[in-house]
Amino acid sequence: MKYFISFFILLNSILFAQNNQHYKKYKFQSGMIFYDVKVSSFDNHLNSQVRGIARLVFDHWGARELKEEDLGEVQSGDFNDTRSRHTLNLVDFGTVYNVDFDDKVIYKSRDKDIDLALMQRADVSDEALNQLKALGAQMVGKEKIAGYECELWRYNDQEVCLYKGLPLKILVQNAGFISEKRAVQVILNKPIPPKEFALPNFKIHTDGEYQSTRSSLVRTKDFIDSIHDLRTEMKKRGINLADKNLTLTPQLQKDIINILGRRYLHKQKILLPKLLVALQNAKACIAKAQNEKEAKKCVEPIQKIDDLLGDAMPQYDFSNLNEAKKQKILQMLDTEYKNTKITADCVAKFDKTTDVIECTEGRLFPEN
Repeated sequence: MKYFISFFILLNSILFAQNNQHYKKYKFQSGMIFYDVKVSSFDNHLNSQVRGIARLVFDHWGARELKEEDLGEVQSGDFNDTRSRHTLNLVDFGTVYNVDFDDKVIYKSRDKDIDLALMQRADVSDEALNQLKALGAQMVGKEKIAGYECELWRYNDQEVCLYKGLPLKILVQNAGFISEKRAVQVILNKPIPPKEFALPNFKIHTDGEYQSTRSSLVRTKDFIDSIHDLRTEMKKRGINLADKNLTLTPQLQKDIINILGRRYLHKQKILLPKLLVALQNAKACIAKAQNEKEAKKCVEPIQKIDDLLGDAMPQYDFSNLNEAKKQKILQMLDTEYKNTKITADCVAKFDKTTDVIECTEGRLFPEN
């Protein structure tokens, strides 16, 4: 649980236009693109040949997106070697899954930039084209790939062929090196079967800062609203925070923190007392739990409150539940309760975030 608010004042370009109906990474609602991958590198001592396939699958205009490559490499020359490379990355409405096929584990985290774009319904479907233009690429013609005519852009030793922002070919060619990723099948705006987004049945390692989708979007919305609050308040004072010559006095810094923290502090006053009750109930419930399913149900009320606060709930390992694990979870809940009690008392006492920070400073217990 995080009780301090870390704010980054990004007053320039922090807000996208909010008149889009959907977040759009692509100009298509859904798509499946299958690629043929070929890479060759060679010199006087070593020759490497890579062959394989790749796929891009997305729906909800790219809010859910899977990228996968399955490649095999053969090296010959001063030494011979054969190896395979299998990568898979899934972004599911801001939740990111990176699959490690060697260790058979999935790393789960959260992308806050995507959360911001989702909340603001940003249209970034021209980003690939804009990046090419920013690099100085020039359109040199058109090419038909997998039945679609795409625009061919060239810069330095690279060529990219885009069909309405979708890359159908990426070619890099220079002395001793050729890499080509070319689409062989393109399916657009068709229903995507859920199995196409399936992850392998590996153990999932969740990042300690991971927040649920609801929690992340709540926090992102609060952040956007708080930025609006700050802009409005500073405008009333005749202060332009984007002014490079502005001197941030200690008092102004405090004022900024308090304005940004106002919405969160109001939620804390309402919800932290309820969270204390939920934590106590969870401790009693888990003490009696007989299995993983029962234990998970015990912390559901905590998750609901954390979602409303926009906070990350600690990750409890309920798998293969036994007495040793149960005691560890109870210790974690006890630490959470103590920290929440300290914070709740300070929140009830003060009406400014800076005062709450001073009140709790040095008093919170370290996380287990």
